[in-house]
Amino acid sequence: MEDKRSKIDNEIVGGRNEIRTDKLDISFGEIANLYENKELIITPEYQRLFRWHPTQKSRFIESILLGIPTPAIFVAEDESGVWELVDGLQRVSTVLEFMGVLTNEEGQSVPPSKLIKSGKKTHIPSLEGVLFNDLSLKARLSIKRAGCRVEVIKIGTKSRMKYEVFERLNTGGSGLTEQEVRNCIFRAMNSFFVDWIDQLATFPSFSENLCLSEYQMNTMFDRGLILRYFTIKNAYSEFEHDVEPFITDYIREILEENKEFNKDYEEKLFKKTFECIGNALGEDSWRHYRNDKHKGPFSVYVFETLSIGVAVNIDFVRKLGTKELKDRIIKFKIAPDFINNTGPGANVKSKLRQRIEFAHSFFNK
Repeated sequence: MEDKRSKIDNEIVGGRNEIRTDKLDISFGEIANLYENKELIITPEYQRLFRWHPTQKSRFIESILLGIPTPAIFVAEDESGVWELVDGLQRVSTVLEFMGVLTNEEGQSVPPSKLIKSGKKTHIPSLEGVLFNDLSLKARLSIKRAGCRVEVIKIGTKSRMKYEVFERLNTGGSGLTEQEVRNCIFRAMNSFFVDWIDQLATFPSFSENLCLSEYQMNTMFDRGLILRYFTIKNAYSEFEHDVEPFITDYIREILEENKEFNKDYEEKLFKKTFECIGNALGEDSWRHYRNDKHKGPFSVYVFETLSIGVAVNIDFVRKLGTKELKDRIIKFKIAPDFINNTGPGANVKSKLRQRIEFAHSFFNK
């Protein structure tokens, strides 16, 4: 037992040596100056999209004006001393946009935001329609001088470590989706792979038949579906529990070259698969069918199982006529062997394997 304890203590020391931290209290005015001088970098590729709606932005500005403390932001400091924002994009971008100093990815100025009434509980109703420069000097200075705790993570040359910090900060209730976190981690490991997934997401037979909401588009739901397709198609027999971590682990192993993955082959198969299904059913491709006439909403279980069943039997499926394939897909969706392995508890090991294996056999004859 003592050897085990000693080993744990040594691993703790080793882990702490990889990350050094510092705490600073600075003002939002100083943050704006750092940003304008390119000494604070906001990196959209591993931050969630700036998607606070106007009410959230106005409420945050009102909170600053009222002197309400704001949560800490986290930055990673590189060897030159430049900070890269790791967590806190929504808050920092809200202030920069309101002050009129925020720029987009092309370096163009973003128009200053105008405040709106931030709900029934607003304490400053006269802020409605106000720009930063409409405020009195006293109010403008109160925003610039408002304090913000900055947690500085000094990681040195281990650039991947900042992405791990981001992952740990943003799992467990912060509102980031699994795919948004994955986008950060995987881009740190291999940006070309992430760009490739982005490219596949624009393939018309895939993108035009998903019918995603704006929220789903903003949270990279479509990219998550693609990774889910690759993972379960190629490794469903290895699945034990919890699909999202399973996807993350599988793709991570590909990027670390611990698993074989032929991108050229996978891309050709992906396009053939979604072209066949899209031509047969279009926007109804991924809907649950309660019977052969009544259609339900988009189903991730239909998506993964149908696409994989077609993909592994692509040569046979491509020989079918469009109408014959359409009829076959509808029969598949209402088949008891598929329906009984979806719904509550569908991601347990037995149900996932049974529906995938049923799809394998259904589309090969």
